[in-house]
Amino acid sequence: MTFDQILAGVKEEIAATLNLTASEITDERLLVADLGAESIDFIDLTFRLEQRFRLEIPEGELFESTEPPAMTLTVGAVAAYLFNKLTPAS
Repeated sequence: MTFDQILAGVKEEIAATLNLTASEITDERLLVADLGAESIDFIDLTFRLEQRFRLEIPEGELFESTEPPAMTLTVGAVAAYLFNKLTPAS
């Protein structure tokens, strides 16, 4: 799976979770400050991403990794995290 495919999937899941249109979501948008995500949204988004990409995201590894939690997390950073999890090390 390419980074662009993962990014497209992340954008779709964020749009569905936050009731946004795809055009509102770009790589640089901050999940909280720009897109209005709240803590409950991260639970839903984690579930959606795990289902879509068939992987487990350990609790606190993605959305609680910044201080305060997720305040500086971008859409692109979520896609990069998943790309790294899904791409075997060479």
